[in-house]
Amino acid sequence: MRSFKEFSQTAAVCLSGLILGSIWTPAAQASETRGFLVSWFHTAQYFDEKGRDCPKGLNPAAPDIYRRELTRMGKPKQEIEEYVARVYDLQKIGQNAPLTTMRGVRDGKPANVYTYPMSTVDPNLFTVEGPYGYGFNLDGKEKPTDFTDPDTGEKGVDNQLYRVTGCIRALKPLSATEHPQTPASYWSFALDTMQAVLIEISGIDDMQNDDDVTVGFYHAQERTLRDSSGQPMADMTYQVDPNPRWYNVLHGKIRNGVLTTEIKDVTLGGEPIVMPEFQFTKARLRLQINADGSLKGLLGGYHKWFPIYWLYGSGGWVIESQNSTDLPGYYYALKKMADADPDPVTGENTSISLAYQIDAVPAFVIHDAVDVATSTPRAQNR
Repeated sequence: MRSFKEFSQTAAVCLSGLILGSIWTPAAQASETRGFLVSWFHTAQYFDEKGRDCPKGLNPAAPDIYRRELTRMGKPKQEIEEYVARVYDLQKIGQNAPLTTMRGVRDGKPANVYTYPMSTVDPNLFTVEGPYGYGFNLDGKEKPTDFTDPDTGEKGVDNQLYRVTGCIRALKPLSATEHPQTPASYWSFALDTMQAVLIEISGIDDMQNDDDVTVGFYHAQERTLRDSSGQPMADMTYQVDPNPRWYNVLHGKIRNGVLTTEIKDVTLGGEPIVMPEFQFTKARLRLQINADGSLKGLLGGYHKWFPIYWLYGSGGWVIESQNSTDLPGYYYALKKMADADPDPVTGENTSISLAYQIDAVPAFVIHDAVDVATSTPRAQNR
């Protein structure tokens, strides 16, 4: 039988081992989860400082659009100039809109060119001809008409929507750091009418390099909160809308601080009146994780082109005149540049390749309901 002294010495050795083990054995670290609020989401536009994107120039401004169209309709010069002189006066919309709105012909009768764009002739808009455009090689091919991504150097980039919009005045950025005029107006309006868009990255072991992370692309139950300057506020709390229609989960990886995801269809809600839903097919994400905790990058894929037309086409004469966007021309260009999903009957492509720019600020993302007993969220992540 062991003495008390021998037992005490043995216990001391064991305890020492446990203490040393706890000191020298690295503790397993739990994976991290970060949440973000999307603060900008619209078509990715490359600003070419050398002007290679639009060698023929930009498409006409509203006065010249209407000079051309009214001349084609046979209107006298004096009437044309009187119309042009008041084209930007929204108080005179009753005088301005009817004439150019009904410039189409359908079944031998005047037709609304925004509802029936093909009731008028194709003005053949100038489209982007330059070598660079943001996006992804969606089809795995390198065609002569494809772009090279200016940030990654990836060749074979498919972004036909940029080809359509890149030479339209109101859809083109005025500098490398500015958002285009019309998309910025639409996004500002949408922020106050649609549910906030959230991104969540979970399973993060290393913010710089990680082969296995999960990316959630969701809607919040709340609308976006803004600060005193009108910008989306960082570090606010949002609860995920459980609606499975807008609940997108993708597998991703991080390389040198850049997150990329698998190819998968992504559905997001949009502005509830004009563009109620985005349905991106063969979609993928590329997001730079910035030092300040924000995200910046792209969502690329394909989308039906007609809803993209209707995003502006539904605005009719006001959008065309105030934003110098020839809407029938925009319709024709989208139709011609569409490059995916051919109609089984007509053979015409129904979808167009694109890339949407995403900016996002840090946010707290809640999945679970509020605990009634404590009136606090059961779980929240940043």
